[in-house]
Amino acid sequence: MAAKGTQAKIEVLNKIKEVFGKDFIGEIDKKIYVWAQDAGERVQIAISLTCPKNPVGMVSTDGAGYDFSAPTIAASQFTPAEFTEEEKNNINELIKALNL
Repeated sequence: MAAKGTQAKIEVLNKIKEVFGKDFIGEIDKKIYVWAQDAGERVQIAISLTCPKNPVGMVSTDGAGYDFSAPTIAASQFTPAEFTEEEKNNINELIKALNL
């Protein structure tokens, strides 16, 4: 069974080949390489393709595309771990034993 997004990545690769034409270099180690101009200098750009588990962006209300200013991924709350008294004692003993 192929990984999710495998066929979609092939389609995207083909579109990139079409758009970049002779500036398309190839695909090496799961990265797509193309030539582009940077302040008059020709440089290589590496593009990595992945199929995210949780898509970002919401379709805009006018249907014109995606609105990335309102991501659909909810921010998670970070709760730092709290040490038990036993763990604190173990840490203090290690600090003393290791002369830290």
